[in-house]
Amino acid sequence: MERFFLIGCQVDEIELKELLLRRYHTLKFEMDVWEFVEFVNLALETEKKEKAERLYLVLLPTLIQVNKYMTFDQFYEEISGANLDLRPTNVILKESEEIEKRLTNGS
Repeated sequence: MERFFLIGCQVDEIELKELLLRRYHTLKFEMDVWEFVEFVNLALETEKKEKAERLYLVLLPTLIQVNKYMTFDQFYEEISGANLDLRPTNVILKESEEIEKRLTNGS
């Protein structure tokens, strides 16, 4: 449920109605509120993924040309922020210092 409100805060009401009308051609849905919340989330996620697919197709020739080819799933993970490390900065810095020490001592 929290996810719905997070996404809902990012989407304008008119844009949401336009999205639903464009995809389903009606705003008359016979479902309970929880089904509708999931329905809206799915529509928003699908729209986001479709935009990412179009961007991927546009960038694909350039990615291949500079030898940075990646699959769509890799590309989507990178641009969607799914691969972000959400740990506190001090934890990440400590870990990187430990890795640096091991690399320095190992050579």
